[in-house]
Amino acid sequence: MCGRYVRKTGALEIANAFSAVAISRAELSLNFNISPTSDVYVLRGVEGLVQLDVMSWGLVPVWAKDVSRAASLINARSESVAEKPSFRNLISRHRCVMPMNAYYEWKPMRKSGKAMKQPFAFFPGKESGYDHKSHFAVASLWSTWRDVDGRELNTCVALTTEANERVSQVHNRMPVLLTQDGIAQWLSEDVVAPLHLAQGIPDEAVSYYPVSTEVNNARNHGPHLLQEISLSAEPEVDEKPETLF
Repeated sequence: MCGRYVRKTGALEIANAFSAVAISRAELSLNFNISPTSDVYVLRGVEGLVQLDVMSWGLVPVWAKDVSRAASLINARSESVAEKPSFRNLISRHRCVMPMNAYYEWKPMRKSGKAMKQPFAFFPGKESGYDHKSHFAVASLWSTWRDVDGRELNTCVALTTEANERVSQVHNRMPVLLTQDGIAQWLSEDVVAPLHLAQGIPDEAVSYYPVSTEVNNARNHGPHLLQEISLSAEPEVDEKPETLF
């Protein structure tokens, strides 16, 4: 999955979409091109309630000396998350959900004979069970890191899985998307993580279309980034796609 996603709804709308209680007073600005280490909204299960909070996207393990690796830990493979040192201690008690209105992925292509990476925007498939009032619910993990002065930083990482057939037309990985029942299982207090939720995400869970390469610049944030474009490039068949997911 990509290293950028979209937040076009505010805290109140997100809380309403997921029947959540907002516990943070921070109101994040709308952002149509969220990049690693940005502050993002997350959902956590606390004493039977779903709470909306703010964390930094890019996991900083509790044992890390500093935050320098956060941008490289924005995603974790669900297939190996229970074994990796950065994540295995989080899977039982530190599960969360990252709400996203859309996310971007890139496909190697050629245009006018030149290699390029064409961005695509992915949206929740309507009436698929994976559409939460125009939000994806992405299975994630979170952690609290403390600096030498004891100041705390809460960070999160999104889980990914092998792409279904529809997503594989653009990329071979995709986020672990959850239905309403899947959210309840993922945020439950059960110490056994429901990693089976990473399997069998149907094609109808997502829809997508090509967007402008303006998305490639993380300094661009406006709603125009989600406008569909006409695709004139051709697939780069010999090049494997790169991803941060």
